[in-house]
This record gives sequence, C-alpha cells and structure tokens, in this order.
Amino acid sequence: DPSRERFGEKLKFLPIAYVVLAKLLLGSIYLSQHIFPLLHRQDILAPDANVRGMCQLGIFVPTTVMLVICYVRCILTHPGGIPEDPKWEYLARYRGSEGDVSSAPVSLQETKKSGERRHCKWCGKFKPDRCHHCRVCRTCILKMDHHCPWIYNCVGFYNYKFFILLLFYSATDCHLILWSMTESLTRCIYDVALPFGNMFLIFFGEFLALVLAGLVTVFLGMHLWLPFGSFPLAHPMETACHFSAMKAF
Repeated sequence: DPSRERFGEKLKFLPIAYVVLAKLLLGSIYLSQHIFPLLHRQDILAPDANVRGMCQLGIFVPTTVMLVICYVRCILTHPGGIPEDPKWEYLARYRGSEGDVSSAPVSLQETKKSGERRHCKWCGKFKPDRCHHCRVCRTCILKMDHHCPWIYNCVGFYNYKFFILLLFYSATDCHLILWSMTESLTRCIYDVALPFGNMFLIFFGEFLALVLAGLVTVFLGMHLWLPFGSFPLAHPMETACHFSAMKAF
C-alpha cells in the first residue's frame, strides 16, 4: 500500500541499530582507552599528554554531537515528494488526446524521447525533474539521490544536506580516532604491563576506525564528485538499468 505508515517495517531498523551500536562501541573505546588515560597520565617523558587529551576531546565531542544530530535529521526528515496539486496528476484516459495534458512545460529539463512529460505508473502522477520512484518507500522522491538502508529513508531534496553533513562528520570522527589513537597503539607494543583486555580493545578500535574511515571517506568523495557532473546517484543507477533492459531484447 503506497499510503502505508512510515517506519512500518520494524526489521528495517536493524541497519540503524547496527550503526548506533558501532558508533557507541567505537566512541566508548576511544574515550576509555585513549582520552581518559591521556588526561590522567603523569609521565615526565610526555608532559603535554593532558593538553593533547583535552584538545582531542574538544574536537571529538562537538563533532560527535553534530554527527548524531545529522543522523537523526536524515532519518526523520522526509526527502520530499510530488506536490499534491491537480496539475501533477496523470490522467491516463486523456493521454495523447489533449496536448496540454501530456506535453512538457518549458521549465522541465527531463522528458521522454517523444517530448512528453515523464510520469509514474505506480503513483499516477507526473514527475518533476530528477524525481524517481523508490520501490522500497513505495513513493516518488523529489530530487532522489538513492535509498539508504542505514537511515531507513531515501536521500532527496529536503534531507540531502543532512546526509552530506553526516558523511563529513562521520569521516572527521573516524579519522580523528584512527590517527590520534596511534599513540595508544604504540603504547600497547612497548608497555608489557598493559592488560590483554586493554590491548585487544585498542587494536579492535583502531581496526574498526580504519574500516569505517575508509568506507565513509570514499562515499563522501563520491558524493562530492557527482554534483560536478550534475548527476545524483540515482541517475547512474537508472542508466545502468536502462542498458540492462535493452540487452534483454
């Protein structure tokens, strides 16, 4: 049912739970195994350890707060849809009989090869430019970029800004953890008195930060590059599907 309640499928919250747990785990490891030891370190060989700890904590906390805010906004903000206006309604029974119904306005850039306005056969409406139907959300999304299971939402006109900021703050957080924790990683190698549990958490935190930093940085770079070609992520996917359909014939 296209008019079903948003967030009605509980199983699709599992990716969100995974993201929240991964971030909580990584953040708690970073604070307990790196920041707090730096703040309480009394070592004449590293007299500025407390200052480094305060500086890194001062960057980590506001960045993480902004990350959480953007993540929540990505989930809760509707990406936008086709306006509820009679002029966007697709009346199939008049298609081709009246030129003013099926012909595209001058302001539209995307049309069919015949010059007619694009329409959605599932929603029964004409499509604005860069509007695509999401089969997961079962509705047309305004300026659709892609459907993201990690936010249980589509990325579109109204939440694209929050999505880009989410990637930016996530990459910043992961790189901060990755590079600043190398000091604690070195301590694991040379400090024979360090308990095995602490060593495991530090190595695991570094590995998790490395994986997440690599993935998020690549994804952020791709999203920063795509606008220069004026292509949202849905366009390359749509083109690939189009060529696959042609090969089938």
